[in-house]
Amino acid sequence: KSKKGGTAILSGSRADKSAKENRARAKQLDKDIKGKGYGGATKATGRYTERDEKTGKETKVKERSHIVSSGKKGKRRFKKDMKKLAAKYKQDSVLIQNKKGTAGLKATRKGGLGDKKSVALGKMRPGRASKEGDTTVKKKPFTYG
Repeated sequence: KSKKGGTAILSGSRADKSAKENRARAKQLDKDIKGKGYGGATKATGRYTERDEKTGKETKVKERSHIVSSGKKGKRRFKKDMKKLAAKYKQDSVLIQNKKGTAGLKATRKGGLGDKKSVALGKMRPGRASKEGDTTVKKKPFTYG
């Protein structure tokens, strides 16, 4: 799927929320993605280092992630929609991959990626896990680098 067009990986979960709240947020994020005109998201499990808004403390989290394909939407519209959704759920960043297969993290709130607005990650690397963060779909991990 990622070779055909742009994709994004985002989550509605936060470390400071209960498991029940995070499940409800994931369900709502699914509805929001469909409401923006994108097909259903592929469910995945993601690992990410989350940064607290107030203290700046970092926490490693395992969360339900959503992999969204851009479909027929243009790349600017797609990127804007994904950043808006990630910001709505108070995420640090959203991972966006372009058609060429190169991905980057885009900050969706001030301080989400430290003092940077974006971080280039490189190409997708299937079958690999990373201590910084990775995604698993159907027991198959992948990361970028």
